[in-house]
Amino acid sequence: MEKKLIIFMHIPKTGGTTLNDIFKKSYAENEIYDHVPLEAMRNHFSQLKEEDKKEIKAISGHHFYGIHDLFSKPYTYFTMMRNPIERVISLYYFLKTYPGYYEENMRNMSFEEYIDWDPQARNGQIHQICGQNSQLSLEKAKENLKVFEVVGITEMFNESLLLLKNKFNWANIEYKKENVTKSRPRISEVSPKIIKKIEKNNELDIELYEFIKSNFIKQLKRAE
Repeated sequence: MEKKLIIFMHIPKTGGTTLNDIFKKSYAENEIYDHVPLEAMRNHFSQLKEEDKKEIKAISGHHFYGIHDLFSKPYTYFTMMRNPIERVISLYYFLKTYPGYYEENMRNMSFEEYIDWDPQARNGQIHQICGQNSQLSLEKAKENLKVFEVVGITEMFNESLLLLKNKFNWANIEYKKENVTKSRPRISEVSPKIIKKIEKNNELDIELYEFIKSNFIKQLKRAE
């Protein structure tokens, strides 16, 4: 039986950079597309010889559900979700000094303005899981999640990592935290007005996160 293509859907600011460093240790350079933009990956893959196409075993990146359509082989996904309020706070303070597009556009942008400006700050997690051109709904997300081996929880990173190790037989899961947003306030230090706005703009993310977290805890108990 042909082995499944393993796709790590990296949702920004969920601990994915750290997780990706662990994930890619299992593959040679010619076996994984590691954060290669969609069009570049499509063009590169289309030009490979058939025997070289078979060598591709893994994909990682900020891709939307549906990336598997580029490859004619069985597939599975995994990802991490984070408390949506914590994630939006982290996004704002991380991107505000991210060189290039974000730094230039966000230099004088308030947190409240950012929440309405950046699509990532409005149900960004369920958007990736539903697919780029799909209507956002819990039903669609839950349907797509049926092909995800693991959906970890950022707030339970070590537990998530152990489940992933067992599912995919990873040998080395040692890590150091990467891409951490250092200069950000705690959630208790953010104004209630901002928190309410984040909640309003992320209602679907919050519902999906609670659903995933409940299932994740059940999965952990079964693994004990």
